Amino acid sequence: MAYPPAPPAAYAPPVKQSNGFGVAALVLGLISAGLCWIPLFNLLTSLLPGLLAVIFGIVGIATSGKRGGKGKGTGITGLILGVVALAVTIAWTAFLVNAFSEASDQVGSQSESEFMASCQAEGSTEADCQAVWDAFEEWGIFGG
Repeated sequence: MAYPPAPPAAYAPPVKQSNGFGVAALVLGLISAGLCWIPLFNLLTSLLPGLLAVIFGIVGIATSGKRGGKGKGTGITGLILGVVALAVTIAWTAFLVNAFSEASDQVGSQSESEFMASCQAEGSTEADCQAVWDAFEEWGIFGG
């Protein structure tokens, strides 16, 4: 005995539309925001994803209008995270470069006797301090 064929489906299930650009912006913004705090490494890992998050966020917001507003929130969030990550990366790198430059200028202006006194005041032996001074002279940090 054969069974009769199944009746046709009354309706097709709705297809979920997502905003791929918005999701990409959100993911890249999160990655960039998480990595922007790592000094100097952030130039390699945060600038490009942050820039892409901004671009994809703008495209995702524009695309969401064609989809009835779906995915607009992810696009906006990715855009904001990308902009914040770029700003933090640039500011943090500028701060560190400035701090290292000032420290280098301050250390480079010390005489050998001033350096030895401050080095020994930190608890290092005279031989250790002399070895550091000689290495700094060799690297050109001090006037030697």
